[in-house]
Amino acid sequence: MSETISPNTTIAQYTIVSKLGEGGMGEVWRAHDPKLGRDVAIKVLPAALSTDKDRLARFEQEARAAGGLNHPNILVIYQIGTHEGAPFIVSELLEGAELRDRLDAASIPLRKAIDCAHQIVSGLCAAHEKGIVHRDLKPENLFITKDERVKILDFGLAKLSESRPVGIATGSEDATRKVLTNPGVVMGTVGYMSPEQVRGEKADHRSDIFSFGAILHEMITGRRAFKRETMAETMTAILKEEPEELSASNPNISPALERIVNRCLEKKPERRFQSTADLGFALEALSAPTSSSGRDLTTAASAAVNDATKSKWRARLPWIVAGVLMVALIVLSAFSFSNRAATGTRPLWLTFNPPLELSFNNTQPDAVTVSPDGQKIAFTATSADNKNMLYVRNLDTLEAKVLPGSENALEPFWSPDSRSIAYGSNGKLKRSDIAGGSAQVLCDAARMVGGSWSKDGVIIFAPDYRTTLVRVSAQGGEPKPAAPTDDAGIYSHRYPYFMPDGRHFLFQRQQKGIWSGSLDSSEIKEIVPDDSPFVYAPQGYLVFIRNDALVAQAFDAARFTLAGEAIPIITGQVNEPGTRRFSVSDNGVLVFQGKWQRDYQLVWFDREGKQTGTVDAPMKINIGQDPHLSADGKRVVVKRDFNLWVIELEKGAGLRITSTFSQIPIWSPDGSRLAYTGLGGLTIKAANGSGEEETAVPGANFPADWSPDGRFLIFLHRGVKTRRDVWALPMFGERHEYQLLNSPFEETSPQFSPNGHWLAYASEESGNSEIYVQAFSAEGKVSADKKRISTTGGAMPVWRRDGSELFFVAADGQMMSSAVKTVGPEFEFAAPKPLFKTRMMAWALGFHEYDVSPDGQRFLIGTLIGDTKAAAPTMILNWTAALKK
Repeated sequence: MSETISPNTTIAQYTIVSKLGEGGMGEVWRAHDPKLGRDVAIKVLPAALSTDKDRLARFEQEARAAGGLNHPNILVIYQIGTHEGAPFIVSELLEGAELRDRLDAASIPLRKAIDCAHQIVSGLCAAHEKGIVHRDLKPENLFITKDERVKILDFGLAKLSESRPVGIATGSEDATRKVLTNPGVVMGTVGYMSPEQVRGEKADHRSDIFSFGAILHEMITGRRAFKRETMAETMTAILKEEPEELSASNPNISPALERIVNRCLEKKPERRFQSTADLGFALEALSAPTSSSGRDLTTAASAAVNDATKSKWRARLPWIVAGVLMVALIVLSAFSFSNRAATGTRPLWLTFNPPLELSFNNTQPDAVTVSPDGQKIAFTATSADNKNMLYVRNLDTLEAKVLPGSENALEPFWSPDSRSIAYGSNGKLKRSDIAGGSAQVLCDAARMVGGSWSKDGVIIFAPDYRTTLVRVSAQGGEPKPAAPTDDAGIYSHRYPYFMPDGRHFLFQRQQKGIWSGSLDSSEIKEIVPDDSPFVYAPQGYLVFIRNDALVAQAFDAARFTLAGEAIPIITGQVNEPGTRRFSVSDNGVLVFQGKWQRDYQLVWFDREGKQTGTVDAPMKINIGQDPHLSADGKRVVVKRDFNLWVIELEKGAGLRITSTFSQIPIWSPDGSRLAYTGLGGLTIKAANGSGEEETAVPGANFPADWSPDGRFLIFLHRGVKTRRDVWALPMFGERHEYQLLNSPFEETSPQFSPNGHWLAYASEESGNSEIYVQAFSAEGKVSADKKRISTTGGAMPVWRRDGSELFFVAADGQMMSSAVKTVGPEFEFAAPKPLFKTRMMAWALGFHEYDVSPDGQRFLIGTLIGDTKAAAPTMILNWTAALKK
């Protein structure tokens, strides 16, 4: 097969990039998916083995096995197909290291080993509950990603068992497929095989438990449990010898942990844990908090081990449910939430992925929110034609339903009866009824930053980042203030949340914490000083972010008082500052999405798209750097952590210019000053960082360009009733700003031609973002005539410094060029031509994520690198049970 595959080969829609490796079951290649803009891994059968029917059957079995699983700890399979007669599997591309590499490099801390064990067992449980046995579990088939998630790889030796656990649906034919192992044939890897595998006997899920025990033993001790000088001696040890006691290498090892490992490594399958659910239950007991000492921990875990068989149905039931949910992408019909509290059960952690034809987008943080009744999920995703829409799926089906009219949906929130959902969309607050029909426009909303829907049919929302809360009827109308307006432009209000009485609400007051307000009063009261997004949980908790942890604290909704201590639910980097990426239902379902970050780097490209250099090292960010080159091309100003830096490109030296919130910088024509968005609005400061900053125009204003003669500064103004309009600020005389482009459509990214006679910008008047050009006079006015340059979508126009070309980015990410003539009374242009495909971040937001060298030969682009797939959201069923541990 390798003879016909090489870089730039096309398999299906995937373009081969490079070879990653090969093994007995196939070759693995890195490839790029241009439709979804992501890199993937493709495994194909080598040409020399493609005629081997047995290997072919095993390869296809791997595809069926792994493709039928959907779990955060199992490699995700995207597609199965054939190329020139040989089968291939397309999967997610992982970055990190095999567990084998970790073990060979250094010992693994005990706490980390137990965490890995939890994840491995979680993935195995999902597979076993579907009747799939791995049969080749070993450190080489366990991958640890950069975010410390364990992935189980290579179900190439997986066996579809003839029977399934009680309660699992048997709708597929997997259970009746022929088992590919012949009697007496040894399958697996020596050192991690179970005794029954060594003897060539039938192996079921308990064989995986033995292999897991050998892996856990090695993670804890740093030595293989059954490694001997020869293969024969190793196999004999597996059959007849006991592994080294854990306490011999570390006397501080918990006896309970040692019992778990020993139980996994029992020679007879019937003496091991009888399911990964039982094993998971025992491991979970290790993590249970204790009231006194390690003796309690040992007692709890030991009891879990000893009682596992007796109580296996009691312990197994939640795990069986979890397995069913994974198989059916969280089919919750088997777990009845509707009219009962989930008391007395353990929390269940599940991962939600969009349907295969959709992907989480890269232009803005995706939204996933659970309905109040806990039966539906609303989420934003991008289709194959690059449309970002809002989808709803009942959790007892696999079908996701798109909501018409929900383009570029932001901050969706549910009605109390779970029958409708409201959201921001293209500068409007819209409502969609789940039963069907088109979206209803309720009112203007420049850029939604959270909303809430009361039982009385009142919606309260934040229409923009720099405004205070407003209220409107759920049937539509004119918005009215819902909180004191004297905070506007200083302490913006966002993420409101109605209390049960439908009159009071909580909201985030930026930089001032969480506050309460009322529809019947203008008074507000501080609740929590933490400047954090939050939700109110009807179970009696306030859920919010504190010190990079999602926490819950008891909250009295009648008295608006907190009680007790904040209890962690999820620790680690779980939420981006200033965004709310979690929600709760009325009956105990919590959904969170984690940090929205991408691997990103400023990269230089030539006109053919070949990388010619970089600026700084790769980094993880959730929004781009707004790179802008100075007129001479020697410096670039970028945004990092919402501070501005000026970098000397030849020396690579950087100077921080600001120390408070700042973004979207542009240069003055002579390079001496920068204009940018600061805390107070449109701000100007010396480009060397000296002196004080000047607020030129207060409020929600975003600089776009400075006229070549320095007389006009144009900017985008975002108001309550409009999304974005182009305004101009004369830099002479009394300096009164005025609206430059007056249309009902949104315009973004206005840019002056090098001679200052023409203005290029993007507008949505055609229904899509396209590039237009209008004449600009010395008096600061635009002509009525305009020319449309792009035809298939466009954003972020940039002029070549000599005025001979106009560049922009097409809707599919292509860098485009149009030859233009800017001298004379008439603007002339040629049909745009594609230069190369970019992997630009957030082009749809209207920020400039690229700039062009003065000679037009090089492009500095904020580029997504590696696998840009967003982390899948996670659901916790019966989440309050986690607070009682």
